[in-house]
Amino acid sequence: MKKILITGCSGLVGTHLVKKCIGLGYDVVGVDLYRSKHLPIDGWSFIEADLIKSNVIENIFSSNKFNAVFNTFGIKGSPLKAKNSPVDFLYPSFKINTEIINQCAKQDIWLVFVSSVGVYAPAEVFIEDTVWKTLPSEADWYPSWSKRMGEILLGAYKVQYDYNKWSIIRPANIFGEYDDFSGFGTVIASTIKKVAEAKNEIVCWGDGSPIRDFVYAGDVADAIIKMYTNQINDIVNFGSGIEISIKEIVDNIASISGKDLDIKWDTSKPNGDLKRLMDITKQAHYNTLPTKSFIVRLKEVYEFYTNSSR
Repeated sequence: MKKILITGCSGLVGTHLVKKCIGLGYDVVGVDLYRSKHLPIDGWSFIEADLIKSNVIENIFSSNKFNAVFNTFGIKGSPLKAKNSPVDFLYPSFKINTEIINQCAKQDIWLVFVSSVGVYAPAEVFIEDTVWKTLPSEADWYPSWSKRMGEILLGAYKVQYDYNKWSIIRPANIFGEYDDFSGFGTVIASTIKKVAEAKNEIVCWGDGSPIRDFVYAGDVADAIIKMYTNQINDIVNFGSGIEISIKEIVDNIASISGKDLDIKWDTSKPNGDLKRLMDITKQAHYNTLPTKSFIVRLKEVYEFYTNSSR
């Protein structure tokens, strides 16, 4: 039985990973600051821990013999928080990712490192090998380096120690059932909350024109598992390759709700980058494309939220 460590196991992707890995018969160990109510009760081991504290990561690795680590750990926060409190993003990310990579390299453990679409500079299409020829977007400046430095450290371990048991996956904008529906999360989660609670109208930021590439968290989890099982030592995007505007997102969620809503756009609020679209050429080569359409997944997530909030 393969033993898998999942960091950030209570998160958007981590929760899916725990459930899928249990279903595949893996011996699953998950670690996070808290245990999500959506995680399974039995069939796996949960460690409640703050990975930034001294020796926590070292103790987890010394007490277990892992076959693989799925590192979905990440710092949550809005663009405003990243701009005003960048140390809160960078310090934990640098410290935690560095030690996870170090432990995996020392013990020759396969690591799937979950990076982000935020590592890219503004471009028409995001292609994997362009990252290090550019600088990140100003809107993603600090969060981007929290992921970029993990990527470059893996490359450094490959050069100096011939450690090549790793995959890097760069997901596009992720949405799913276990998102932050507080109103301060992703655009899809925030819009679902607004629409579900609205009676006559909703107000959305910007003008709705920015283009995004959205991917379902469960599909990201499937790709992570496949990158491990197929031993893909590469950097691979995970996107849909389909352009969707923020206005289309809002209109689709309103349509799914069945409500006749007046949608107003607050153009005093920022749009963010105008376009973020993943190149999926390499992704298609590795057969890690999404399995269902965006609309189908969006409907599933809306229904999950409305059913669970009753």
